[in-house]
Amino acid sequence: MSDLNQYINEITNIVGFDGVLTNDKKQYETDWRNRYSNHCIAVTLPSTIEQISTILKLSSIYKVGVIPQGGNTSLCGASVPNNSGKPQIILNLRHLNKIINIDINNQSLTVEAGCTLDKVIDYAKQNGLYFPLSIASSGSCQIGGNIATNAGGIHVIKYGMMRDLVLGLEVCLADGSIINQLQSLKKNNTFFDLKQLFIGSEGTLGIITKASLKLYPQPDRYFTAMCGVNDLSTACLLLNSLNKYYNLCAFEIINPQTREIYNKHFRPMGVTAPWVILFEIETYSEFSLEELVNKLGELTIDLDNIILASNENERQNLWHIRETIPIAEKMEGVAVKHDISLPISNIDEFIKTNESNILKHYPDAQIIIFGHLGDGNLHYNIRFKNMDYNQLQNSEAEINNIVYTDVYKYNGSFSAEHGVGMLKKYWMSKYYDSRSYQLALSIKKLLDPNDILNPEKVF
Repeated sequence: MSDLNQYINEITNIVGFDGVLTNDKKQYETDWRNRYSNHCIAVTLPSTIEQISTILKLSSIYKVGVIPQGGNTSLCGASVPNNSGKPQIILNLRHLNKIINIDINNQSLTVEAGCTLDKVIDYAKQNGLYFPLSIASSGSCQIGGNIATNAGGIHVIKYGMMRDLVLGLEVCLADGSIINQLQSLKKNNTFFDLKQLFIGSEGTLGIITKASLKLYPQPDRYFTAMCGVNDLSTACLLLNSLNKYYNLCAFEIINPQTREIYNKHFRPMGVTAPWVILFEIETYSEFSLEELVNKLGELTIDLDNIILASNENERQNLWHIRETIPIAEKMEGVAVKHDISLPISNIDEFIKTNESNILKHYPDAQIIIFGHLGDGNLHYNIRFKNMDYNQLQNSEAEINNIVYTDVYKYNGSFSAEHGVGMLKKYWMSKYYDSRSYQLALSIKKLLDPNDILNPEKVF
């Protein structure tokens, strides 16, 4: 204990008394879903990369685990301490929140990792440009966390994952050394693209401190609509048609059970077909609404069962429905949640097969499906009307096994955009190619030989 007291004193000398919390840490120690809540000896709030570097050097000497934390919006326990009992600190980056510069001609923006996503989006917009990452936690999640988890969201269909939006990074390694790959180049083939190691690594290889981000022209206008289809095959036909003829930037799907829960807790969606589609097109002056409506009719979309947003307020109302679905689901009760991805051509068959397999073992299960059909990512949750959290935990492993067995049967992944963290470590070791897993583990050991960076996560 005397060593830990000395360690805390040295950290305090680095960041000051206001930069170290040893009491009132619960909000930092507890994850977004209230699933994990474990003790750390302190929360540190550095404001410079030099402070982070020194903290990591000390942590390596004292063998203290360091949990990088942004907005603490992880959905798989990646941003809070583990329950190993080993001493850990949380290194929260919210004080590293400066906009460093924007290059209008290069369409790039360099920021510190603690900037919230909303701050980045707003700053780009003020300068006539557009940062396209769009996720529900944008007001609290931070850019460093977005990069460390390779965040996705509703616009992946056009703009890609966070990996596709990063031009350069500054990263602090476990030994305190700093890697500077903060270039804003669109093309750079000088040897390995080392920044890719840290994107999606969930803080296990290094702490992202700065990022150069790719910006785009601000879209002129949006055309947003909600419509109903009878089945997934029709939804896929609609997706292909919109992709072929229009600048499609989002394509979301909602199954009947999800709509039922939403309608119960909020106002009715207004679309009554079995499956609800919410799509958005970036439009320009040549856009023809009449032409689009004709194409929808050709695909046998019921034109009396469609909601067209005629202004920005109506557009936001439609997206509010999609963003509120998780809240409605939480109000309804507990569920075993899955963030899966599959080839779009396999999704219909997967759902039919997996629903059958789930109901065979759990006939009272309700399957909640919503998410980003445009890029093959589904939020696929199994809930029960009369089951509490403790009861659900007893069935969770078996339900996961049923779901993930079918996911891999149809060439999918158990983690599309939420990461691995603590929640999915077992499935990582089971389903990730064994040679790839060992190679990833060897990189972890090389960069973090004392296993201080986000220990017990991913591996």
